[in-house]
Amino acid sequence: MKRKSEADEKELAQVVGALIAARRKTIGLTQAQLAEKMDVEKETVSRMETGVISPTLTRLAQLAKLLDCQVSDLIQAHSPEMFEEATALLGRMEHLSDEQRILIMQLLGKLVTSLGRLNPKDRKVVEKFLNEIL
Repeated sequence: MKRKSEADEKELAQVVGALIAARRKTIGLTQAQLAEKMDVEKETVSRMETGVISPTLTRLAQLAKLLDCQVSDLIQAHSPEMFEEATALLGRMEHLSDEQRILIMQLLGKLVTSLGRLNPKDRKVVEKFLNEIL
């Protein structure tokens, strides 16, 4: 029974880490920049993002504040499909420079925020336009 619990804990640490990394990239911070704001080593951020270590509740609250989100955003994966899509997107950007990745993540963040603010009718118009150009 202990092994399953450890495996579940490790999996949760990896999900939380991936959510932290995705949020950090969305707002355009590097691991080094986030580490500086947290007053920790860059390696600590890296280890949290890869699930090697789990952030404490206090650290999660600090991360949420620095990443401009709720603690729940850092511990709740919305769906396996969404996680896979985000991972695939990050994989497609591996060849880009840090500056290019940051620019794209900022663009996507603004697009998502803007779509969320639209009324359903306007959202459909924008979605149709985006589908046409893609």
